[in-house]
Amino acid sequence: MTARIVEVSSAGWTFWRACLDTGIGLIVGSLYAFVGILVIAIVGEEALGALYREVDLDPVFRAGMGVIVAVWAVLALIVPPVFVAERFAAFGAVERAALADPDGIPPRPLRQALAKAPAARLESMGAITSWCLGGLGALFLIALLVTDLRDDPVAWSAFGVIVALAVVEAALSALGHRLRRRSEDRVAHHHERWKRLSPLVDGADARRREAAPASDLPRVLTVPSARVSARIVFFAVIALVVSLGAFIVSVYIRQQCRYCDPISYVEPIERGIDVLSLASGVALACCATVGAVLWVGSVILLRVREGVLARWARDAGTRRVDVDAVTPVITGARALVRVHRAAAAVGAAATVLALAALAAESTLLDADALLWATVILLPGGFAFGLVDAASRRRERQDVRDACAPGDVPHPVGHGGAPRTKKARSGRGT
Repeated sequence: MTARIVEVSSAGWTFWRACLDTGIGLIVGSLYAFVGILVIAIVGEEALGALYREVDLDPVFRAGMGVIVAVWAVLALIVPPVFVAERFAAFGAVERAALADPDGIPPRPLRQALAKAPAARLESMGAITSWCLGGLGALFLIALLVTDLRDDPVAWSAFGVIVALAVVEAALSALGHRLRRRSEDRVAHHHERWKRLSPLVDGADARRREAAPASDLPRVLTVPSARVSARIVFFAVIALVVSLGAFIVSVYIRQQCRYCDPISYVEPIERGIDVLSLASGVALACCATVGAVLWVGSVILLRVREGVLARWARDAGTRRVDVDAVTPVITGARALVRVHRAAAAVGAAATVLALAALAAESTLLDADALLWATVILLPGGFAFGLVDAASRRRERQDVRDACAPGDVPHPVGHGGAPRTKKARSGRGT
């Protein structure tokens, strides 16, 4: 048999990968909620003054900061174990694929993700988390002994939970150490095998391309080009940086540090600072809106490209095409995976706002509606991730078989000279 790239999948890996994508979305959503609350609160206080106080969102936002800290603490305890479980499941799927096809190796992104043994990641995660919890527990104990909390049973219960979690994480670290020592030979065997077969994959695919007839890809795969898309993103990022810089300057002019007294200026400087704060806040909102539109457009375009490329790949045998045009479609995150993460992010933001409204006993936000949105978005996004896995492996394998792209994406300094534009296009090779 000829060395080739084999797309890998399994039921267990699909489940844990969907869980990890949900965790990534929750982290991103909580970060966006934090930034949004911070910007809106500062703009409202500095530029909208009386109107902001009349709406009375400040109690919700203050409660939201506490909710975000609690959410981050929960995610810090849940997401790392999910990440480790996903790596174990991925390595198991790779081992089974190697038994089924000894001459096949997984795609480069997956091999890079498994560059470190899953057991080593478990060992590191347990050690880091146990040390962090141990430090937190020590500080908490000092607070219990030197404050009035020494007689509070709830505080002592919280301290007990911290200690128990630290012990569990230390045990996981020890377990990871033992598993790593037991699996060192297996992991090293696969790494050596990948290193040996990767150049053979490039050579075999290059020969297949040379022997195949030249063909043009569907136009939707090349228009808009990656260069045009990168320019659009570049200008959007520049606008965001300028807006954020203006916002930070407006805040700094008003108050140089967290505990400094606010500074008042004579007119028209005072009004100019208010205008700068309001304008930069509006600009940030516009940038966020434009970014959301660009993101939605990119996901729709990617989904269309995935479908068109999959149908095109099934129509005939191997053809010589522009490899760089198909590489992002078969190596990057899938469109439905991005939708999955976005649904989790929106769900996280909705949860933060709902819990903040409940904690502040505010009726400005419909907490029930926000919580229902979370209940719908999180399972819905998770379902997208599971459904996409069924077609992901098949479609990407079809594209690899039809285009023979080699071991893409190629790292810097990969064996052999870089492919020229002529070679990339598949014409004249």
